[in-house]
Amino acid sequence: MRYHTARVVLGACLLVASAAAQAPVPQPRTVPLPGSTFTREAADASNAGYGTAGYDDLGRASLLGDRQVGDRLYESQDPDYTLYGQFRINHGEFMDRRERFNPQIELRARALPNARVNDEPGSFDMLGYDFDADIPTLVSTEGYLTFGAYYKGRRYLTSSAFGSAGNSGALPDQRSFGDETLVGAGLKFGFGVFLSDNWLFEAQTAPGAWSDLDDTLHHEDFDFPSSAMFTVRALDSFFFKFGARYNQVFEEAPWLPILGFSWEIVDGFRLDVLAPESIEMSWWPTSSTGFLLGGYVTGAEYHVHTAEVLNQRADLRVQEAIVYLGLVQRMNEYLSFEFRGGMTVAGDYKLTTGANGFNVVEGALDQGVYAEIMLGINF
Repeated sequence: MRYHTARVVLGACLLVASAAAQAPVPQPRTVPLPGSTFTREAADASNAGYGTAGYDDLGRASLLGDRQVGDRLYESQDPDYTLYGQFRINHGEFMDRRERFNPQIELRARALPNARVNDEPGSFDMLGYDFDADIPTLVSTEGYLTFGAYYKGRRYLTSSAFGSAGNSGALPDQRSFGDETLVGAGLKFGFGVFLSDNWLFEAQTAPGAWSDLDDTLHHEDFDFPSSAMFTVRALDSFFFKFGARYNQVFEEAPWLPILGFSWEIVDGFRLDVLAPESIEMSWWPTSSTGFLLGGYVTGAEYHVHTAEVLNQRADLRVQEAIVYLGLVQRMNEYLSFEFRGGMTVAGDYKLTTGANGFNVVEGALDQGVYAEIMLGINF
């Protein structure tokens, strides 16, 4: 009797297992992300260890963000107890909304053709080539370190008359500015820590050399652009920012406060302001495409040299205020492109070769055409 009962029970189990194997596998339910064709998995927020699903709209930041698969973002409905998973649970949406998409690695090429300095003869073409990397590394569920490097090159190709005004006292071969290459290169170190769910504090320093590299580097060639900033979430889509920064963009004010905000006004349309250096509106009609309208001020101080035996050195300064229209196109989760076209509307130049008797090329920058292209890399 017991064997007959066992056969019945075994047969029932096999029938249940066969039915379960043939049943359709439930697919993750998805809902659209605001202003994006991306979707994210809809999950019960009461599931243990799940929390709020992290956004990763391409109009939002991607730092420590979720991975993209096709046109969908997936999060596991199972509790994720990894360091990354717990960070995303606690702060994922904050990190994604606080600023627009910004690649971890950027390769940029810039051009400022036929530029002129007020009341100075001649003209110049400036060709820029930049590398910039910011790589975050989680160290806890409440904070991260950032490591990176940068290389900012400026190649000036000048007309024969450029910089020749008032230089009768210089040597014959030093009476014009001539072609010049300026370089800013160094490393980046920083950190970010959440003081609460709605308060993030970040600090970074970027020590490096800012020079024409025509001679042995001296301590005057080195600088350390740095910043410290609080980001406060006042509303779900509004982030207030304040802090301080040190750099050489403005000659008379290397130390200045930072004051700004990031606001997603409606889904897919945002405004990012970081005074005194940048303002940008961006519209993201799809998840992979963004249109930009903005302006920013850029500049630096470089230490330039003549021959070592002459021991002649001086500081050279450049500054441009640029307005632009732009396009961001993200090809996949790893690669993106950015194009900008616009004009210089203002600026301030103080150019010198470092040679004794050279009359500094000094004045406001005339309005001119500006173009830029960028390749972005995420991993």
